[in-house]
Amino acid sequence: MGKLISLINVTLDGFFDSQYVNANAEFHEFVHPLLAGAHTVGFGRGSFELFQQVWPAVLANPESPESQRRMAQALNDIDKIAFSTTLKETTWANSRIEVMDAEFINQIKTGSDKNLLTIGSPGFVGKLTQLGIVDEYYFSVQPVIAGGGNNRMFARETLPERQPLQFVDSRSLASGVQILHYRKP
Repeated sequence: MGKLISLINVTLDGFFDSQYVNANAEFHEFVHPLLAGAHTVGFGRGSFELFQQVWPAVLANPESPESQRRMAQALNDIDKIAFSTTLKETTWANSRIEVMDAEFINQIKTGSDKNLLTIGSPGFVGKLTQLGIVDEYYFSVQPVIAGGGNNRMFARETLPERQPLQFVDSRSLASGVQILHYRKP
């Protein structure tokens, strides 16, 4: 059975806005094994639209840096689901739109030995966390105090109770990004 794994960036003061992400070649190299262990990448609508705008263009540009082209190819090749009730169409290869439903997500997890990986999507990850179905988290802590932003993981919903996590490991990148890996006990 696969797991639901969340990779999400956060500033030191708790903002999950993509504008604060330091996603360089070293970060891309960290992400590749997560993608290789996944059969599908799930996104909330906002993150999906951002990725759909950025990564196909990187792949189409022969002058894009090699680490970005490699990431763009990996994202292009994997199955992707945009979980949304408002998104009507997608133009990104291997992508589809579904309504977020805990039973559907559990079917995805049990239907494969590989994982369902979420990238970004703080509102979506907040809902999944509220439902208690995220198995592991990778928090990519960005070396910045944003002082403000648009996205927090629990901006719209709250948890019915505290969800303790078990520390697995951490990794320090040369950029100052700290990747903290936790799982549900």
